[in-house]
Amino acid sequence: MFTVAYRKTRRSGRTEIREPAGAGPAAQDGQQDKTQKAKARSQAQKRAAKRGRPRKDVPFREPNGRASRAEDPIDKLAIQVRAKMLGISEQRARDQRAGSFLGYLAMLGRADGLSASQYEAALEFREVRSDYLKAIKAPNAVVDNQSTGRPSDAVSDDYIRWCAHATARYAAARNAVQEAQNATRSENLWAALDLVVIQEQPIFNLLGATRVLCNALALHFRK
Repeated sequence: MFTVAYRKTRRSGRTEIREPAGAGPAAQDGQQDKTQKAKARSQAQKRAAKRGRPRKDVPFREPNGRASRAEDPIDKLAIQVRAKMLGISEQRARDQRAGSFLGYLAMLGRADGLSASQYEAALEFREVRSDYLKAIKAPNAVVDNQSTGRPSDAVSDDYIRWCAHATARYAAARNAVQEAQNATRSENLWAALDLVVIQEQPIFNLLGATRVLCNALALHFRK
């Protein structure tokens, strides 16, 4: 036997109603919280149901996102060829940098290739040159439709200023290369700039010149 404690007694007409101690405002608030949480869970489940079928866990997918039925990844052959050409493992060949000669030199490191600062300087020069080609509307310029300074038929003041800035940056970078070339007679820095940095041809004989070139560019871009 146990006793239920009643908090108060109120009358409704002729009927006497006794409320348990736990049936006050606090208990009602707790019940409302439970109802709101249940509604929130049901709403979240409804939103999840509207998102479509759950994404299947498949080993490989095509570039368009569809599940691939192939047993091996699509780029397996390309990775194997790249690894064989560069003389590296397939795991290292999956590195995005291995797709270009400059990136491959960066993977080799400072001892056998390029340091991180040298590699970044080469990439920055390529970006400066790309902006310059856009500014002069060169036929071989790679145009990004999302960029601010892309070539356009509508000439605005901002576009004119951007073109002037891009042209000045490119001229300053070339001046830095010329100054380094004047100080280094034993290396052909202009050949390294054209063949290795711009065209990315795998010419290991120009590795020394490429290092000197990238050092000069890194020093210039830090100013």
